[in-house]
Amino acid sequence: MKKANFLGIICVAAMVLPVVACGSPAPELTEEQNDQVVEYAAGLLLKYDENYHGRLVEEEEEPEEEIVQAVQKTETAAEEPEKDTSAADAVRETAEEDAEEEPEVIENRSIEEFYGIEGVTISYTGYEVKDTYPDNGEDDLFFAMNASDGCKLIILNFNVANISGQDKSLDMASLGTKFRISINGESYKYALTTMLLNDMSSYIGTIPAGGSENLVLVCEVPEENADSVQTVTLMMKNAAENAQLALN
Repeated sequence: MKKANFLGIICVAAMVLPVVACGSPAPELTEEQNDQVVEYAAGLLLKYDENYHGRLVEEEEEPEEEIVQAVQKTETAAEEPEKDTSAADAVRETAEEDAEEEPEVIENRSIEEFYGIEGVTISYTGYEVKDTYPDNGEDDLFFAMNASDGCKLIILNFNVANISGQDKSLDMASLGTKFRISINGESYKYALTTMLLNDMSSYIGTIPAGGSENLVLVCEVPEENADSVQTVTLMMKNAAENAQLALN
């Protein structure tokens, strides 16, 4: 159709030019009339040119839309917020912090306070270094223990005094207390299990009013360290709690 319009314009131009240039009977056109003819021809040409341009625009419109859509997709992807990993990182850091074992806070308490015994005081009176305990010469010897090869026994002595004004029955074994001992800041070691009648961890007996009893805890140390005891720390533990006591 557009091609036919173009051919029509050519025909009009061909008809006009002979009339104006070659036809002798044709009157001369005034300048105004000539301008009108030129304007009319130019209008036809411009119309065709606009149609041609419109066709090009229509043909190019689709790829332009594709470009716009691609740009819009890119902008949408750019506008999407990045996944917030800060919350996950915080949870992971919190889990790691919780997984780290916090140091246990252990209170300092006296032995009688830890046992919950009223009317009794328990005082540390010092230690002895022995190869055998008790001494073999004691008349009431029921049980004796010997130090291991290359070691010495350390006997920790405690004075248990009844200040209640009446006889006091004690059953230390029923409380199930475990004692650990640290000498000179070394790692704690459990007190030796004995059958001694005066072993503080297993003592059962009655202390008369105003009376006292010597109870002991026994541990072993290497022989070369036995004569250089500087500090002794006692750790007490039962099913409910822990406590410690610096003995000197």
